Amino acid sequence: MASASVKEFGKAWWSEVYNRIIGAVVFLDDASAECLHWDGGLFNLLTGGAVAVKSLSPFVECGEEKKAVFITQSTWTQVQTICDIIRRNQFSAVILISSASLDAVYLELCTDRDASDKVAAGRGIAEGTKLLEDILRDSFKGRLCSIEVVHVPIFTIALTNVVFVTPPYKDIYPKFNGKMILETNQFDLHSLQTDERNDARRLASGLNNMLDSMNLKEDIYYIGAYSTILAGVLENSPVCIARRKNCLHPASLIIVDRTLDVCGVTSHATESVLDKIMAVLPRFPGHSNEVAVDMSPLCEANNAYHKGPDDDSALSPGCLFHATDDSCIQTYDYMINKSQKEVMFDLYNKLSKIDVQKSPSPKTLLKVTPQSVEKIITASKGNYQIIGNHLGVLQQACAVVQTLKSPKRAQQELLMSLEKQFQQNLAASRDSTTVLQQMSHLIKTRKDRSLALESLLALLIHLYSLKGKDIKFPSQHEEALREILSVAIFEDHKILFKGEKAEIVTPEECDEMSKKVMDKLKDIANMRNTMVNYNIVLKPCETGVGHEYKGLLQQLVEDLVDTERPEMYDLRHKNESLVLKTKDLIRSGFNMLTQKKSRTAKHPLDNPTIIIFVVGGVTAEECKRLHRSVITSGVDNTVLIGSTKLVTPVEAMRDLLSLEVA
Repeated sequence: MASASVKEFGKAWWSEVYNRIIGAVVFLDDASAECLHWDGGLFNLLTGGAVAVKSLSPFVECGEEKKAVFITQSTWTQVQTICDIIRRNQFSAVILISSASLDAVYLELCTDRDASDKVAAGRGIAEGTKLLEDILRDSFKGRLCSIEVVHVPIFTIALTNVVFVTPPYKDIYPKFNGKMILETNQFDLHSLQTDERNDARRLASGLNNMLDSMNLKEDIYYIGAYSTILAGVLENSPVCIARRKNCLHPASLIIVDRTLDVCGVTSHATESVLDKIMAVLPRFPGHSNEVAVDMSPLCEANNAYHKGPDDDSALSPGCLFHATDDSCIQTYDYMINKSQKEVMFDLYNKLSKIDVQKSPSPKTLLKVTPQSVEKIITASKGNYQIIGNHLGVLQQACAVVQTLKSPKRAQQELLMSLEKQFQQNLAASRDSTTVLQQMSHLIKTRKDRSLALESLLALLIHLYSLKGKDIKFPSQHEEALREILSVAIFEDHKILFKGEKAEIVTPEECDEMSKKVMDKLKDIANMRNTMVNYNIVLKPCETGVGHEYKGLLQQLVEDLVDTERPEMYDLRHKNESLVLKTKDLIRSGFNMLTQKKSRTAKHPLDNPTIIIFVVGGVTAEECKRLHRSVITSGVDNTVLIGSTKLVTPVEAMRDLLSLEVA
């Protein structure tokens, strides 16, 4: 099943799912449901023959229904839930569609000591299928049943033709038992904890499935400790080795650790409308890349979405992406790749065609404001024929208006201004900078400025990653900041922490947490220490006035598409040792600086297709800039940009700091 793009890869495998659901109750986990949303949503299942669609819960009862289809990641917890559902119902036919590769599932579920040997011998998929069939059969307790276990690699969503994310792997982050810097010198699977190891195998097998479906035979490149491990799995797995023998089209796969440069994902300086929306609106329930849009401006019902699901008058949220509406797909692309002004004109132009009040023509407007868009939305309120015919664009328009009119936007603008001010301060004063003193004052006075502590923590991460190893903060400034952080964490602990433990946090715990935060900030500053090309991300502006942030990814892509083909010393290749020592890496880096360019060295641009995959999240702004660099370079190669998820500054902060009460 060959496919030319990530979008086609997803559609091809969803068609395999639709062939199996006729007459069945379909159960989905959150990640599969999110992938379904981007393929067309719930109606694809219902019009395809499913009799009902339910979430994966052990307490579901399905009456007299005899056939069930489960679409899950096949984790141990999910398999146990499936067994509970089977026991509570009268199914006679069950199909388990595992989104994760069955050899990876087998290694997780099997207690057999010989499991690794069986996988190495190429028997992992068959053994995984048999193991899951046996577990499910036990749940029927002797009843006659038909059981099918099949692997269908549903794990990608295509945001645009060149950008994709992987919802099942949204929680994977380049850490090692919670730490950002690997303490051992060996970079292999045994460097990871059991859960981390399972996640790495699952992600690698997913990427392998995608490459297989796209008929790509890849050269693997990587930057970062976690990416080194991932590259090792892809290079040495028996399934991957067998696949590369059969695939025809050469490609370059570049895997990058997010932790090497977290400035981009903690920055509020974005032109992307999608980033602005993601930072302001709540997530759609169960989703990592979709937002919940308040639909009350269109409906006569009162909005009670935030009151809870038991409220009869609750109004379901809207969303941004509408897979069956080409006009909405175009607008979504604009939200990533165009300016706010262009997005506003695009929305106004589409809305003006359905406006019952006949607002001014787009051609007569010099500027489209949130108010002018909102006016058309309000005119459509309660007119359910118009709403039904134009539901997608109305939801997108509501999202943009709610974002731009939100009080949070003023906070975002203030944070963006502070960010720019701190950048110039760092560049100009370097080691004598007073940035941390200013940050301490900001944290103290945050409530006067309506700034959330979690946003200021994201700004702190941005600063430490920006400065790298070249700029030193005075130790007394860092200690003063730590003390202020301790107090602030205690004051805002109910907002920062989730769950029951958040109610009983002590000052001592907050003090300990502030120490851990400072330690992680110092780790963040040192992440690029061993790099040759990309150790500095605060660069002089091309205009010659001031400094600007130029991210590691941006520098990498600019070097990648440069026709002069500069040496990229930090980009490792699979032909080099996958088990590297830090000292060797530093030494080889300096040696390479003194060597002449090798004419025989492989280059990612040698292959027509290049996939850059960032482990740990990207922003829409980064995707736009990377894509623009490729387009303006004039290279003929197809460059795809993938990541585990879209991320906001606050989400990036939480991924890095892992804020939790012990």
